[in-house]
Amino acid sequence: MKINVLTVGPGGRENALAWKISQSPLLDKLYLAGANDGFKNLGEVTDYADYDELARIAKAKNIELAVIGPELPLSQGIVDVFAKYGIKCIGATQKWAKLESSKAFAKEFMQKHNIPTAKYELVSDVSQIDDALARFSVPPVLKADGLAAGKGVYLPTDFADARDMLKDFLGGKYGEASKSVVVEEFLEGDELSVISIFNGKTIQTFIPARDYKRLKDNNEGPNTGGMGSYCPVKISEFHRNKLEEYLVRLERALLDEQADFCGIIYSGLMLTKDDVKVLEYNMRFGDPETQSLMMHLKSDLLEIFINAANGKTAGIEWNEGTSMCVVLASEGYPENPRKGSVIRNIEAAEKEYGVKVFYSGVKCSGENLVSNGGRVLCVCKSGHNVKEDIYKACEKIDFCGKIFRTDIGEKNERIADYCGLKK
Repeated sequence: MKINVLTVGPGGRENALAWKISQSPLLDKLYLAGANDGFKNLGEVTDYADYDELARIAKAKNIELAVIGPELPLSQGIVDVFAKYGIKCIGATQKWAKLESSKAFAKEFMQKHNIPTAKYELVSDVSQIDDALARFSVPPVLKADGLAAGKGVYLPTDFADARDMLKDFLGGKYGEASKSVVVEEFLEGDELSVISIFNGKTIQTFIPARDYKRLKDNNEGPNTGGMGSYCPVKISEFHRNKLEEYLVRLERALLDEQADFCGIIYSGLMLTKDDVKVLEYNMRFGDPETQSLMMHLKSDLLEIFINAANGKTAGIEWNEGTSMCVVLASEGYPENPRKGSVIRNIEAAEKEYGVKVFYSGVKCSGENLVSNGGRVLCVCKSGHNVKEDIYKACEKIDFCGKIFRTDIGEKNERIADYCGLKK
């Protein structure tokens, strides 16, 4: 039986999810809440004033499943509202969205369940700064406790820098999000993004991906929401075993806590020399990892979601080769991105180089599509030798102030194959 589905969210991640769902033979009609002008053609756009109104609209349109993209509606309890109307969601309840919306909550959860993570201190007043920093032998990482659109992490150069930035954080650099700050041990190693779906009974994991958070090549410049990604990622047998152990421990922790949601758990991990440690949790698909994953996914995403929403699992198959995503951002990103630049040559680039472009920060202005955010477009391709085609497409697509990294996927050239997980 076919079903009606609603996606919630405006960006490249939601574009990729909607695009993949739209291919499913199990879909009757797709509805889009908050879609930007770049991908509103994939379904019927639904406007709403609040989550209660959106749930009423969904009920009236016989929508049986809602897929929640961004972190903010999850943290505000959209899944709890939809549950009152009997509409199933792929997304965490407000309680469990705190694993992302409060880094302190996440740290306490990990500590309680012996999940490996960096040691930390929670600082909520400037009077605590010196004592907290004194407990670290090297400058620690600073993380805003709350949601900061992927930008609330700072790696200080020395302790003086850490002290100054802590004062800025506590002084409201990220508003309420940085009124408390997690001061965390710096970990060395390779980062890994592991996205799983929890159906209330078990965790099922997508292939690991890797994203690039720094603005510039060679991981220089400020932290961003993500400038590119690739999958799959090869990991050593040692780290694969540690990852298996971690996933079992995470599943057990959720069951012990009687977690009652069906949704996504994104584990931001660091592969250290002696373990796999959790850097952070997100309770939704990563952006731009999702774009790479959806390009590479061979299975029916909607079938996976329907099974999960009913407490079941479905097999997940992947295409051969590699999948990559390069983000075209706007000059001034992440602090003050330029907006309103006319975008040209998207269709030509897709046709000539076989890429798929997902729309992140765009809007229509008259007959033109223009930039309307920091991350503007995501240029993606899956298969073999994809990097050259993606970068040729990035050059062809044109808008004033376009910036992008030129080293996405470089690590993948050294470790091209993936050692699969059991779960």
